[in-house]
Amino acid sequence: MIKLTLIFLVMMGNFKIVKTAVMREIPLDTLIMELAEYDVIFFGEKHDSPVSHKFELELLKGLLAKYKVVLSLEMFERDVQKWIDEYLQGNINEEEFLSKSRPWPNYKSDYRPLIEYAKVNHIPVVASNIPRWIANKVAKNGIDVLDTLNVDKNWFSKKIFPDNQEYRKRFYETMAHIHMPGMKKESMENFYWAQCLKDATMAESIAMARNEYKDVKIIHMVGSFHCDYHLGTVYHLLKISPELKMCVITTASKAKKEIGEYLVIDAE
Repeated sequence: MIKLTLIFLVMMGNFKIVKTAVMREIPLDTLIMELAEYDVIFFGEKHDSPVSHKFELELLKGLLAKYKVVLSLEMFERDVQKWIDEYLQGNINEEEFLSKSRPWPNYKSDYRPLIEYAKVNHIPVVASNIPRWIANKVAKNGIDVLDTLNVDKNWFSKKIFPDNQEYRKRFYETMAHIHMPGMKKESMENFYWAQCLKDATMAESIAMARNEYKDVKIIHMVGSFHCDYHLGTVYHLLKISPELKMCVITTASKAKKEIGEYLVIDAE
């Protein structure tokens, strides 16, 4: 169940945290304390935002100081989970890990600090996403292409919920105005299904981690579109695990109360 609470504002270095119900300032340690009631915490980053990435590490450190934590990442795909585990356990070196795990281009500057912190502090890390090439197949050919692929079916979720019309509308508008103006409706729908498949796979990964690791808080780092307004991955997780209490912290350019429980805004 999603429980909406506060909206606060607090300066931390070059960002401020905004809490979306009462518009008052609260320091990071108070945020960490207030997160006690949640099972799953989503942090919606802007992939190219230094503010997002600075906050991610501070959030992870703050949570670990009080709770048992599992780190879930959009940025790694299910088929490389083995190599993440091997690296975290010290069985392979970083060079081998990077050669086999397909890290994002900005891994060194933005995600390596999370992985290294998890390694030192023995935090499990979940490679939550669908392999990108499979999602690309769906975006190009439609959802039925999954039945034709000779791949491990555990690499993606079989339960997909594309029925949220608000999410569909926001996705179509974003694609039309920013990414691919003039795209035909059929092609747009294929891209939407690929988006939902990513959301479904990440949600299922979180649910499986919650079952494997008892009495933990799962912090899921993901692009903000996947969790803003409690849509996307949050919506899918709610469908399959409605008993979980979920919180959305997201990166925003200005305070918008309905976007999540907490916002992180560039203070400069």
